[in-house]
Formats: sequence, C-alpha cells, structure tokens
Amino acid sequence: MRMSWPTLWLLGCGTLLSCGGPAPEEPQRETPLTARRDGLSQIFTQQTDFTTATGAALVTFPGSAYEAYPDHPSGAASSCTRGPSGIDLPWGASAPTLNLQASSVATTQWFCFIGPGWNHNNTHPSPVKPTITVSGEDDFELAFLHPVSAVGLELLTNQWAQHKVTLTFTDGTQEVLDDTLLDTAPNAFEFVGIQASKRIRSVVVDTTGGARENEGIAGIWVAP
Repeated sequence: MRMSWPTLWLLGCGTLLSCGGPAPEEPQRETPLTARRDGLSQIFTQQTDFTTATGAALVTFPGSAYEAYPDHPSGAASSCTRGPSGIDLPWGASAPTLNLQASSVATTQWFCFIGPGWNHNNTHPSPVKPTITVSGEDDFELAFLHPVSAVGLELLTNQWAQHKVTLTFTDGTQEVLDDTLLDTAPNAFEFVGIQASKRIRSVVVDTTGGARENEGIAGIWVAP
C-alpha cells in the first residue's frame, strides 16, 4: 500500500479503501458439504455444526466500529489503529488470548474495524457489524496465547474469494488448506471452521485481491 502524507483519507487502489466496480453476479455452485476431512483437520462450512461439534465460543468484537479506536482515517463507520501491535481480542479483555496481525506488517499499516454505513464502494457485501480489515492486501495472522483445538472464521469475501489457510501447531508442524477445500463463495459472508487433532498455535489466512476489493473477518470462534 502506498500512502501520501499527511493525507489520511484512504481512497484508491492498494489501500484499505480498495477500489473496484460493482459486485459481479455470484456464480452457481454446488451445495457445500457441512464437514470434510483433510489430513489432520476437520473442515466445517456451517457455523452451527461447527459450534455444536467443538463447543467453540464467539470471540468478543467491539460493539461499534466507529468507537473502537480514536483514529478515523477512512471517515465514518470505521476506526483504525496503526502498526505492529495489531488487534488484541477478546475486545476489552484485561488479558487478551488472541492477537490479530497482517501477515506482512509495516509501521504505516492500518488495522481497522469497518461497520454498517461503510460507503466507499470497495466492499461487497457491505459490513453488517464491526468487521476487521487492513490497508493493502487483506492477509491475516491469528496468534493464540493459549493454543486452541478449533478455530472458526466468518469471512467477508471479495469477487475472487480465493483463500489459503495455514495452521501452525505447537509441535512446529503445519497444515495448509487450499481454496478447493474451503469452498468460499464470492461477495458473501462465508463461514470456515477448522477442528484439528493437534493444538493450534497460529492461523494465517492468505487472501487474493484485497488491495483492490476488501476482504475481512466479521467473526472468530475458538475452542480450548
């Protein structure tokens, strides 16, 4: 992402306010399986099935996207923080258990909550609740202070909806889940749940085209 200083109104390609035309029509696809097996992990595409199977709990986000942080570089319906500290969750907890970063962090990078009223025509669909996005490419890393057995994500997808999720376990091994397994639809709120047989230390979500049309995380569930 390139930013012109001192201007903080993040409009244009390659920024949090990614540019792009109207959302394309969603292609027809087969009904996804509720859960699938791939190596070590069980993959869920339905949030209710995931929480029933794992007992995972929803991680608290702020109630208002605008009130989360004092900085509003993108205007109304959003607020942001900058730099390598990322976002600590659960929101407001005295002892956070999860830190969310961008996969490649620069000191000028914005981490933002965007919410209802976001009107910059670079996010399709529009957020319906506080949703995490970053400036530039929307790639995310979730690091857990206490390793977990299952992680669920509500993803706000863009027109490409191409994702690769990399799990890193406490023994240092990794498992990569590609887009054919995750089966995310474009321009939608899509759920991906993962239950592993080994303890998960971190999760990286690699997206496509986030610098042109936003992707985001609208919800996180974890099971100890």
